[in-house]
Amino acid sequence: MSINKNMGAQDYEQLKKKQLQLAGIANQAKVAAEVLNMSQYSENLSKMKDKIENDSFKIQIVGTFKNGKSTFINSFLGEEILPAYTLPCTAVINEVKYGSEKRAILHFRNPLPDVLPNEIPDKALNHMRKHNMHDIPPLEIPYDEIESYVVIPIGKEVEEAIKESPYEKVELFWPMDLLKNGVEIVDSPGLDEDEVRTKVTMDYLTKADAIIFLLRVDRLCGQKEMEFVQYSLKGNGFENPFFVISRFDMINSEREKQQIKTYTYSKLRDYTTFGENGFYFVSALNALEGKVNSDLQKYQSSGMPEFEKRLSQFLTKERGVAKLSQPAKELKRILGNEALDKIIPQQRALLETSLDEVKARYENVKPRLEDLQKKKEILKESIDTKISTALPEIKKCVLQNYSDLASSVRTWSRECVIKTKIGFIPKKDNISAATEEVTRYITEQIESNQLEWKNNTLTPLINDKISEIFGTVESDVKRLFDEIDSINLELSGNHDVNTENDVPTWQRVVGTVGGFVLGGPALAQSGNMFGIGKEFAKTLAIEVGAFALLSAFSLLNPVTMIGTVVVLIIRNFGKGESKVTEKIKDTVADEMIKQLNSQKDASVDKIVGEIDKELSQLSDTITSSVDIEINEVNNQVQEVIAEMEKGQANIDARKAELCECEQQVKQLISNTDDFIMDLIS
Repeated sequence: MSINKNMGAQDYEQLKKKQLQLAGIANQAKVAAEVLNMSQYSENLSKMKDKIENDSFKIQIVGTFKNGKSTFINSFLGEEILPAYTLPCTAVINEVKYGSEKRAILHFRNPLPDVLPNEIPDKALNHMRKHNMHDIPPLEIPYDEIESYVVIPIGKEVEEAIKESPYEKVELFWPMDLLKNGVEIVDSPGLDEDEVRTKVTMDYLTKADAIIFLLRVDRLCGQKEMEFVQYSLKGNGFENPFFVISRFDMINSEREKQQIKTYTYSKLRDYTTFGENGFYFVSALNALEGKVNSDLQKYQSSGMPEFEKRLSQFLTKERGVAKLSQPAKELKRILGNEALDKIIPQQRALLETSLDEVKARYENVKPRLEDLQKKKEILKESIDTKISTALPEIKKCVLQNYSDLASSVRTWSRECVIKTKIGFIPKKDNISAATEEVTRYITEQIESNQLEWKNNTLTPLINDKISEIFGTVESDVKRLFDEIDSINLELSGNHDVNTENDVPTWQRVVGTVGGFVLGGPALAQSGNMFGIGKEFAKTLAIEVGAFALLSAFSLLNPVTMIGTVVVLIIRNFGKGESKVTEKIKDTVADEMIKQLNSQKDASVDKIVGEIDKELSQLSDTITSSVDIEINEVNNQVQEVIAEMEKGQANIDARKAELCECEQQVKQLISNTDDFIMDLIS
């Protein structure tokens, strides 16, 4: 019996049809906006159409190394898309997407790591050298040779391999209906092994529609997993992960299965809002074999059908509705509030007025428009001044964090209990193992400490500063918008033009600059201008926080310290194992503190600089919305004047065109209403 490749395939297909339907309405609205000379809105609608049409569901798989992520992904898709690696660990992110042909595109890190591995395939190495080892463009590689590029060789330390890897990610394109209907899979490398990869994983999480945290049944809820769930997921506001426990077929006893489920719920239930619907116990291998071999019984007993059904419901019925309803509502706002209620009556009123009168009115409002520009500049300067005032306190906070961290390293080193026996005659291997123990212990403490600092200190501080910077912006921008509406009324001389715009200021800002297209849906849920700032603060804290782990993983590589430690141990030879152990701890701590202090200024400047850049971009976005509306006023009246100067025949033709466009806009509004009702029903 043939098995559907994915239980939710039809759901994704139906939603894809809805995407194309809404994209079609947006495209028709773009044409209407062009007819009405609404240049900025026409551009935004074009971007909206493309975004809706090409939007996808990004499903991110996270988990520790050797958890069977590749097998799980293959079982979900129903085909062996990810290579069946003979080696267990991949060192880069894999993105699985739709393509009409099987292809693999390799992307390179920029800049490249200081130390590169010896195992780089000739094709990649020649490509890198061709581009002088900098700003290297993507490279297509044979699909059946992916393993040569992304898999960690036998005998190579995982951490070392990830640090040295010159690759950022691999895009895998595959001709499959589920992928064609908008599903993309992001396969992350193992958790928290390298600060660059950690930041990449966190950046991906901010874009993910669904997060699947994969665990193995035979090593559930390890320390690394629990820390990631607590700090990186819930601590950063990711409250809806699915927890999938793989290899459940290893457990034969029903009693033991129930015990495992109870244990898993107790450990992880506080980290997902899905309740028990967020936990699935599966055999990915059985599911894959069942699909590939059309073994219905094997597939149904694998646990995957229940998970696939719930995931498809979540994405298509919950996330999908949200992703389409936001642009649909903005589309209706542009068609109704801007085109139908404002622009069409305004143009019609101007065309009914004499050319001399229109020109006179325009000359009268020009000083007001210039004054608005000045007020906008004053607002921009005020926001930027507040940003500059906030940065020193943020910098002080980050500097204090460095000082506290350096002080704590010594304490953590002394707390570490070394299990490796040094022996009366210390051997290099034993010294290396002991050094690695101390380094790993301190690394874990730093990780926990820094995530707590980010969540409990940095994020609240950024939120406070956001409040100080943007707290009064909404009322300031509203006054400017009200003045623009008053100018439009004076220009048209027609009180039938609706200038009583009941659209919230925050929505008008986001809609004007195309925010619903360019990342706006998340902001649009905020509900007000300060809400935009708060949502922005959350995202900023995630991005900065990932970097704010202070590059600990690159600093704390035990390999860089072993040589120093060995020399000092030799000097202390004969003083007893306890003395040697203490010397290892102190030496590792000294080296860490030295490295932390050496990079402190550069790291602090980078963190504060990133915050400054992001806050300034938000300031630009808010104030540019005023610029855009002022430009629209000028553009509208200038276009009407140009048409009137061509003579009465052109005026009559334009009036007829407005009537036709008005009917089209009304029909588009009706179509959008029907779409929204169908979407939420």
